[in-house]
Amino acid sequence: MPTPTTQSSVQQLYTDIVTDLMPFFSDQVLLPNAPFILNRFSIAGETGYVVRVPKLNAFTQGASVSEGTSIIAAAETNVQPTNVNITMTKKGVAGDVTEESLEDGGLSVVRNALLTQLSTGLAQATDIEGFTTLRGASGNTSVQQDGNASVTSTNSEVNFVISPMALGYAEKRAPTVKMWFDPDLDTHQFRATVRNGFNNIYPTFVRKLNGSSVIGSSALTLSNFAKSVSNLRAVNAPVGQDGLYVAFVGPATEYAIASQLNSVTQAAIGNLSDIGNRSLLTGLIGQAAGMSWYRSNNLPVGNT
Repeated sequence: MPTPTTQSSVQQLYTDIVTDLMPFFSDQVLLPNAPFILNRFSIAGETGYVVRVPKLNAFTQGASVSEGTSIIAAAETNVQPTNVNITMTKKGVAGDVTEESLEDGGLSVVRNALLTQLSTGLAQATDIEGFTTLRGASGNTSVQQDGNASVTSTNSEVNFVISPMALGYAEKRAPTVKMWFDPDLDTHQFRATVRNGFNNIYPTFVRKLNGSSVIGSSALTLSNFAKSVSNLRAVNAPVGQDGLYVAFVGPATEYAIASQLNSVTQAAIGNLSDIGNRSLLTGLIGQAAGMSWYRSNNLPVGNT
């Protein structure tokens, strides 16, 4: 016979969701991880909803200076920082649980289903915003393009090669859940939210590669991605701690690249126990051509 639900058991369900939502979210979100974004900030408990991030201007190359002449006139370096703003946006996801679901499915089943629904919803909303921000680097989705800028249909997507210094991330509210009971619907209503945001701090450290999102139709090649690495090196974009840039590709591009280079497989990635969370572990498809490769289903459509 099903176990009847009680006020204490429903309260325990809520307590479990509150306790585990943040770990589940952290395990599923991809972009905010430290290997991808070095500029990360938390303003929880602070006033305001905008983080102003200072960035140094490009340094002037030193020059030969004749005796008795102005050094400033020969090679003046502007070290006054400019600013980039990261604005918080709220993302939310809802999950309703009827009293019958608790009675018939059991608390443990409902708990796992709710945690998956709420944490995945917040993680996907966060990653989608981050990748959309990357698409707009330098103010236009078609600039810094190493793929095919003309591929812009709904069956297309923007893949990326970036430096970990490119993107900035800030969080105002960690994943949070609230619950109330609607006696008319006989339903327990869960609402999960997070407040975070992204911006391109160094947009020239982002390379974009438009390609088809249809499996078997992507025309992107390893050469396209190697060109992205060369373009990043040309602007002195810093690499990650592993000495590599980061490539984010969709399933269609993953298939196209893997068809050309069999070493882009899990056999090439080393010790998975060193990967920080489940999203990193399952997303990593290999290392090749100066990049760590990660798969995501949350890449933006390649429109301009």
